[in-house]
Amino acid sequence: MKANVATPVENTSRFIERYIPLVDFLGQSLRPNVEIVLHDLDVPDRSIIAIANSHISGREIGGPVTDFALWFMQQGNTAHVPMMTGYRAVNAEGRVCRSSSYFLRDENDVMRGMLCINVDISEWIHLRDVAAGMLGGSETTLPDKFDAFGSYPGTPLPAHADAVVSHFVDSVQPTVQDAGLPAAAPAAAAPTAPVGENGKEVITESLRSNIQNLIDSMLNTALSKQSIPPERMQKEERLAVVKDLEDMGFFILKGGITAAAKRLGVSEPTVYRDLVQVRD
Repeated sequence: MKANVATPVENTSRFIERYIPLVDFLGQSLRPNVEIVLHDLDVPDRSIIAIANSHISGREIGGPVTDFALWFMQQGNTAHVPMMTGYRAVNAEGRVCRSSSYFLRDENDVMRGMLCINVDISEWIHLRDVAAGMLGGSETTLPDKFDAFGSYPGTPLPAHADAVVSHFVDSVQPTVQDAGLPAAAPAAAAPTAPVGENGKEVITESLRSNIQNLIDSMLNTALSKQSIPPERMQKEERLAVVKDLEDMGFFILKGGITAAAKRLGVSEPTVYRDLVQVRD
């Protein structure tokens, strides 16, 4: 299938544009259940400049970065990690992908883009469920090879996806390719840092089709960590939300301050002051 390639968004760098033919090549070479996405991180609000097999996530050219990309821009850029493979991504319909990202850096070693591969494994998960049911629900009787192919860490997902993977075993962890960086470092501060059954924090990426969905998802994640609604929060609780959003890279997005102020029920200057405080 030919990549959905259009005129690059305004200000897209030539450094990133040269990877567009690779998206087309991979899209035609791999199976239809494999989505290839090229992000220009210089314009995170509309970073997608090429995409193949876009039916996997429903995203289009001009769509935003993911929560994982924002987190990495905020927390992991200085680590100089070249790639991360084998983490889980979930689209708006709750379909699960095995995802990998290659970080594109310029001659100054600054991360400028990401080439992402998302393999939809939802059908394999369904087959695994059927097999487990026929075998009495005992995962230990499943062939190791099949279990490894279809299993992802049993971590909490958004409500719409809980039923899909609530029974997952904690058998696969993201793999970090580094240059002397401990393998667990990026996963330790993942966007939502869910914890699997083995006690290790794992990564779950949300594939959102537009910037508003991304903003709402990230705000929901940060607010869900507090036990009370925004209108009843004290300053310390509000600061905790702002700190979580900052760690997630939320304020890299255009309109992040405005959106946070609206959901928290405070003024934009208040969010600015909170942000200055949590950055100190």
